[in-house]
Amino acid sequence: MKKLCITTIGILGTCLLSTYANSASFDCNKAASWVEKTVCDSPELSKLDNVMAKKYRTNLNNAANEEDSKSYKNNVIIDQKLWLNFQRDTCKSEECLIREYKEYIEAQSSYGVAWNFSDELSPSDLPRKSAFGKFSQTSQISIYNSGTQRWEDTGEAKNTVSIHSVANKPYLSIIEGVLIFTNAHTCDLGESKAIWSENHWVINDDQSDKNVELRLYPALHKGKTQLLLRDMDDQYRRLHCGMRGYFDGIVLERE
Repeated sequence: MKKLCITTIGILGTCLLSTYANSASFDCNKAASWVEKTVCDSPELSKLDNVMAKKYRTNLNNAANEEDSKSYKNNVIIDQKLWLNFQRDTCKSEECLIREYKEYIEAQSSYGVAWNFSDELSPSDLPRKSAFGKFSQTSQISIYNSGTQRWEDTGEAKNTVSIHSVANKPYLSIIEGVLIFTNAHTCDLGESKAIWSENHWVINDDQSDKNVELRLYPALHKGKTQLLLRDMDDQYRRLHCGMRGYFDGIVLERE
């Protein structure tokens, strides 16, 4: 009887120590969120998480080879936090997580939307009210004075992006906005139709020879609803911006 008890306790102890069979880059026994638990439960996602972590460490180590290593390292850390908060942690399905991880690791985009039949989406698949509205940020604008051959601050500009709902089509929106940058270069969204795709809005402006896609990720960040813009493969900027304008990595706050 004593031997049986010891055996039972040994098996139970092993189970408690190995709650998760898969090995992610973090301690799965401390997994708290749905995303973390899903990563730990999935062999594929656990493997992708490990590869992602290795790439992140490599990017940090590469800072030593840059002229401004401190600034480079800082940007790597900021980009990682943005990816985690706006892209990975807003997923609600394994498919979404796999896409976000693979795009991060391979630096290659999976174009298009997640669903072929948007009219059949369940309420949980649709964007929240906070995914609509007016988002803005304030930027300092500088203009180059050719007479003095100096850059001169001309004050601040309020960049805005407005996401409007479409009646009876909760998965669609009309997005408009103009972003102003250094030397008064702008990025103009016009009035673009966007489709909701799991955790972000997608604006397609595909050309005959290439895919052109701008994504807008709404998320709760630092206690406020904010919007992260991602220009896939930096193609949207080439069609809609002046020389110094860009979309990728811009974060705006919901008003």
